[in-house]
Amino acid sequence: MSSMHSKSEIIRSLSHGLESTLSIHQNKLLVAPFGFDNSTWDPYYDKFLPENYCAENIQGKTACKVALQQQLGLFKHASTVLVGCIFSEVSDVVLENLKAVLRDAIMNGIQFIFMGTDKTPSANSALVSLQEELKGGHVRFFDIYDEALAHLIFAGSDIILCQSFHDPVLQVPLKALKYGAAPVSVASDDIRFRHFLDIDHETTKFSQFINSTFGNMTLSQALNEIKNSPSTWKRKIIDAMSRDFSWDAECCNIHISAYSALKNL
Repeated sequence: MSSMHSKSEIIRSLSHGLESTLSIHQNKLLVAPFGFDNSTWDPYYDKFLPENYCAENIQGKTACKVALQQQLGLFKHASTVLVGCIFSEVSDVVLENLKAVLRDAIMNGIQFIFMGTDKTPSANSALVSLQEELKGGHVRFFDIYDEALAHLIFAGSDIILCQSFHDPVLQVPLKALKYGAAPVSVASDDIRFRHFLDIDHETTKFSQFINSTFGNMTLSQALNEIKNSPSTWKRKIIDAMSRDFSWDAECCNIHISAYSALKNL
């Protein structure tokens, strides 16, 4: 089962009445992480980028940021922090969290790009409300999904705001890590996720990595680290880029081990 939750949390809270059975057979329960298609989402091979890059040579990311700023009519400067957000339907809870964390950041010159995932215009009332609240030269909104622009947003952003780390469909946190952008959650339901990961290590490598690096980080904390500890921030980003969280890595290994165990019964 693909999950950000730990094995014990699944047995304790997500077992749908099977807690006693799963507790007895917990050695048979395997928890796999979400994955993403690294043949499509890799900045080293990405055909949508003006300049490719990788963890060993990250210089091309600066060119991608400037290209993104130019394309969207934002002030062009590589030192300006750019925050991207690719989202589905915005809930009222997420909307209020976004408003709370964005106001001060925008006043300090941080640039933001929001793009929806629909390929046709959508009447997302929460998005309309957010646009009205955050009008200004530092913010851009796109309610129609554009594949090429999505790749450039991941490549050009320093931070990617995530609705949640529990993201099996859009896989935004995974793609952010690969493209050298820090995934920062704005969803309040991730507070519970962070809490139990601190005390429970029966989780996937991806869950452990997210928790130890960006899981407890707020947007303001990320911005402060970029400003005050740029070398530490850069090392953290390069370390994240160098890790393989695609379908071909941990997720594939866990599923193969499960099928191998079944064959040997």
